[in-house]
Amino acid sequence: MPPNPETIEEVCLNAWPALQEVHYDGWLIRFADGLTKRTNSANALRRGVLPIREKIAHCAALYRAQGRTPIYRVLSFLDDGLEPALGDMGYRSIDETLTLYADYSAEPPPAPLLPVELTPTPPGAEWLAARRRFQGLDAADGATLEKILGALAIPAIFGAVRDEAGQIVSIAKGAVHNGIVCLNLVATDPEAQRRGHSRACVSGVLHWAIREHGVRGACLQVLADNTPAIALYRQLGFTRDAYRYRYWVNSQRRDL
Repeated sequence: MPPNPETIEEVCLNAWPALQEVHYDGWLIRFADGLTKRTNSANALRRGVLPIREKIAHCAALYRAQGRTPIYRVLSFLDDGLEPALGDMGYRSIDETLTLYADYSAEPPPAPLLPVELTPTPPGAEWLAARRRFQGLDAADGATLEKILGALAIPAIFGAVRDEAGQIVSIAKGAVHNGIVCLNLVATDPEAQRRGHSRACVSGVLHWAIREHGVRGACLQVLADNTPAIALYRQLGFTRDAYRYRYWVNSQRRDL
């Protein structure tokens, strides 16, 4: 039987840690120097007892105390009235994201067709430099990324594929929790796309997780409009849409 959405969400949170976290009436409020919305948003994980507007205001105050814009991440499997309240307060939703799951209990994913280098935590300087290059990260964001990866408390691996000249052209990360590997930081050099590098890199990470940790499945989160990436993941067995989420941002008036 496939895991429930709550279990998959737990894996995803552990695989991409924040640098600071506050637990508040069923919400997880995350901070990571502004790098990625996933690690800098308030996440409603279960129903609480406090009024929704009071909780929104509390989160907004915490983010603004750090000089950050408040962001709320709303999961499709938890309907506690948060989205209507945010809409009434001038927020808008962006970046609908799919959480996909692959069941490998009966059949593993396709084997990589290219050599994949696998490095345990922490990733090397060359891997980090490739990530910065692919995503156009500045020095500050690159330093934050390194701190986030250094905060991993579960087994993780960093995959890389090189081109004929020996340069890293594709990367991927996998982290294992509760028998599931979560994939993220999948990226390929824009000049080397559509050549099978990303497919090989992801496959290499998946096979490591199965071989070394006996995982029975894998999960990942991808923007709902990223059609090429979703097509690749479907080919690798990510056929189950476990749940979705959206971010709510940019209040047009005060939260208090």
